Amino acid sequence: MIIVAILLVLLPIIAAGAYLVKRHYSLHRGGSWRVPQIAGRLQKLEVLYGRSLEDATRQYLEQRFRQFMIGLGLLWILGLGVLLLPSGETEKTEIRRPEAGEDADGVAVQLTDGDMTTEFRLQVGNRHLTEEEFGAAKEQAVEWLKKEIPGKNQSLDHVTEDLSFPKKDSSGVLELTYETDEPAVIGRGGTVRRKELENPCQVKITVTMTDGVHKEKTEFFADVIPESYTETKVERVQRLLGEMEESSRDSDVFELPSQLEGITIRRTQSTDRNMICKLYFALIPVAGILFLLQGSKEKEKLKERDRLLQDVFYRFVKRILLQLSAGESLQGSLQAAAAVEGKFLVPEVQYTVNRIRTGTPESTAYAELGRSIGLRSYIRLFSTISTAAPRGSSQLLNLLEQEVKEAEAEAKDTARKKGEQATQKLLLPTVLLLAVVIGIVLFPAIAGM
Repeated sequence: MIIVAILLVLLPIIAAGAYLVKRHYSLHRGGSWRVPQIAGRLQKLEVLYGRSLEDATRQYLEQRFRQFMIGLGLLWILGLGVLLLPSGETEKTEIRRPEAGEDADGVAVQLTDGDMTTEFRLQVGNRHLTEEEFGAAKEQAVEWLKKEIPGKNQSLDHVTEDLSFPKKDSSGVLELTYETDEPAVIGRGGTVRRKELENPCQVKITVTMTDGVHKEKTEFFADVIPESYTETKVERVQRLLGEMEESSRDSDVFELPSQLEGITIRRTQSTDRNMICKLYFALIPVAGILFLLQGSKEKEKLKERDRLLQDVFYRFVKRILLQLSAGESLQGSLQAAAAVEGKFLVPEVQYTVNRIRTGTPESTAYAELGRSIGLRSYIRLFSTISTAAPRGSSQLLNLLEQEVKEAEAEAKDTARKKGEQATQKLLLPTVLLLAVVIGIVLFPAIAGM
């Protein structure tokens, strides 16, 4: 809980620091953001330049900042909720008893006598088994004796009544005999003598269990209380509750009384705050992962964009060559080829053509177009065009013919690799199908043997 409290202090500090960084240090003069990596991704995905690219980058970063601040706020609210969780809660009086064979457990009970409140754990035992349900194992006999020997006493830690020494276990299989190291205090039959005691006395009870062939001993310790000992009101209610619980073990539910001998009784159960704290801290890395996954989606889009551009490269170069051979201008050839081969090429080529028409040198515009697309094959292509375009169309055609041959070779190599990958993926299903066919063929022969 201390860590949660520390986080509640740190999160507002981090939020305030993030806000100050955004306001005073992250803005370039004039209000535009300068984050080249993000701007580069947006430029490729949206084909934006100049002021449009700056505006899109700023909007993107502001959106991510809002998401970051909202995440911090939610973590702060959740942490505050963990701190404000109640430490305990009052429950209904019905206490469901564990089924036979389940581990018995205690419940927290609060006793209120005026201004004095005492809490203790009331053990709610298992429902008694029938003889058919109860096993003959010695370990089960020991567990049964822990409940049987105290008799009318709440436990062996506070013995004031005679003990119960049954001669057989609950299944009737094992013979039981008893010995005590203080026979003057507790006799072999379980009789308790307290008149001569001046101080509490601990007595060791040795139980011998035998099935007629094997013998095994186990020990119990009973604290006998002298008659002169005065039982407090709260201790008496505790003992009475234990007796009531034990006497009702033939039912599935123990009804806890609301009051007994003037003492208010209620069951309390602590909230498992440790588990809630663990879940709270688990949310922090989860939130971070979700925040990072958003960037990974953009990277996947970039990979898909690059793959599509690479797939159409050969056809794109070939169409440019065909258009130029038919007498079309270089700009018109680029626009016609881009219109056929892809949505990512059209805005890039159109932007470059517009730049040339407004006075940008062709060599500069084409070289920057290749760098803007960012793929090695396109950078090589437009570097060739930017170099050959000013020298005349004949030289450009020769260079483009060579580029088409190289692109065709690359396309064939890529297709071969994809075919090999597809073959490898089909290998395992083919082997499995072959095994099934062999099994179907051999099954009649094997079954007839």
